[in-house]
Amino acid sequence: MLKRKSPIMKKLRKDSKFARLTEEQRSELGVYLEGHSLEESQQWLAARGVEVSLQSISEFYRLHVLPCKWQRMATVAAVLSKVEGESVTDAAHRAVAQRVFELSTDPKADPELLAKFYKLMNEGQQTAQSERKLALLEAKARRADEAQAVAGDKTQSAEERMRKIKEIFGLN
Repeated sequence: MLKRKSPIMKKLRKDSKFARLTEEQRSELGVYLEGHSLEESQQWLAARGVEVSLQSISEFYRLHVLPCKWQRMATVAAVLSKVEGESVTDAAHRAVAQRVFELSTDPKADPELLAKFYKLMNEGQQTAQSERKLALLEAKARRADEAQAVAGDKTQSAEERMRKIKEIFGLN
């Protein structure tokens, strides 16, 4: 399992108002910024006693949160590119399932995010199941077409046609 990194990558200046926040609060801010506007983030910070401009929040996001996000994305891409013998979709489904498990054990996990991940996981399972059903139906249709062609072949005896039809359906 990959080690989790804090969303803050670059070292903050000592005189930065963001440096007053604990590492946990900065991490929480990084997560908060992902789903909220700058104005909402400014209010969130003000409630924690940090008065900063929208420009400062934007720079914090650009310089500290985005690089970490890009690094996580690159790490995931690297892991998925090393997957052998399976599709990236299968690997992605396993990654989502792993993330759901991690979130479900985290007491600070956002229940809405957890619900979204569960929904993604279920949709992925339903899609995989539908693909398997379609493959089985296509194979069944191919065998039926073959059997129909054999049944209509009057150049062979009835016994020979019956033997080939049983062979097509694996009834030997």
